[in-house]
Amino acid sequence: MKTALPSRSDLFSLSRRARRALDGREVIYLVTSAGFPNFGDELIVEAWLRHLALRRPFARVVVDSPRPGQASLLLRHANRNAVFVDTIWSLSLFASSDEAGPDVDRAAPWVWVADVTSRLGGAPRDAEGVELLLRAGTVHIVGGGYLNNVWSHHVSLVAAVAAVSRATGARAIATGAGLTPGFTGPALDRFRADAAQFEVFDVRDRASGDVLGDAPRTSFTGDDAWLSPRLTIDAPGARTPNDRVVLCAQSDLTDDFAWGGDTGTAALTAFLTATLDAWEVSGSDITVVECIPGHDNTIPHLMGDRLDGAARIPFLSAWRSGIPFGTGAAWLTTRFHPHLLAAAAGDSGVAVIAKPDYYATKHRSLTESGSAWTVVAGDDPIPARPTSRGFSPADAKQNRARKRVLAAGLYPRRVGLR
Repeated sequence: MKTALPSRSDLFSLSRRARRALDGREVIYLVTSAGFPNFGDELIVEAWLRHLALRRPFARVVVDSPRPGQASLLLRHANRNAVFVDTIWSLSLFASSDEAGPDVDRAAPWVWVADVTSRLGGAPRDAEGVELLLRAGTVHIVGGGYLNNVWSHHVSLVAAVAAVSRATGARAIATGAGLTPGFTGPALDRFRADAAQFEVFDVRDRASGDVLGDAPRTSFTGDDAWLSPRLTIDAPGARTPNDRVVLCAQSDLTDDFAWGGDTGTAALTAFLTATLDAWEVSGSDITVVECIPGHDNTIPHLMGDRLDGAARIPFLSAWRSGIPFGTGAAWLTTRFHPHLLAAAAGDSGVAVIAKPDYYATKHRSLTESGSAWTVVAGDDPIPARPTSRGFSPADAKQNRARKRVLAAGLYPRRVGLR
């Protein structure tokens, strides 16, 4: 018996029903700093996108970032239901810019941002994006170190999420946030008031918990990178140290670094060069890793022929093919996420604090949670070559488990449409 094929009108009706079903599905809205790009920030968002693909396979996942085009190119593989926008970010950046109009109070731009993101009509040119934001059942500020006084205008991101939650009943959550150095003055008051709207406000270090003050429903599970499937724990190669050194040296956020009478990149270049000299490592035994394109090439360039023969891993290669964590090399890095990932894989290392009021908390949060790395600042002596490896397998597994428990609790498995 032949089965009748559906007619064109039947197919059209089916497609309309499918569109209606998709239009009614769960919307999860992630606010991130992805797309800059920065290896650590992309890693964190990739981890959440993969987690949501498993736990909420039918949800529409919206990624709001300052550079959605680049974020899409870097992250679209992680979740086929993801769309990339810049709604909250563009309105927040506009409100703090010289282009902001008379409706924006320059002393409190977050008031305007909270208003126009939580209702239709306030920002007509962004109506499509605001409408999508207002459909979200969950608005999630994904971890990283961008909610603090280094970028004080980012308080508007939290104000927007809290305002949307109040307006629509959407669940507001934040995970793995690094809040130091904390906001000050009216911005801090507004931040703490808005944080109280969140169902969960999770931080990555104890100092960030202090910034939250008495905000309810806070938690402390470490950096969101602990959720990444790229994380390698107890790598066999790390048990056999070798002669290689991996260098990751930034040029951004270095103005406060001082050593040998110099400041900024000149001082950091001299400090790192002196460290490599003290370790008696040849250029051919060094691998230079770039985590932020451009920013992590400046100092290696200034080091000149000291790095002759060095292997180099540019950002795109690092992102697509990985970074050599867990190989037994010693690390020398200013960046935070190489410290976390290499130490988790069992590699030894030295973390150099490029900006004291920002990176000291970050790197020391890892030593407090089990990393055996040496952490030094510009006023410290040249460090000895490290031999103590990184996290013990037990500590690394505990840190990863803590983040996984949080993620599972925030997004219980759901296989059907909402």
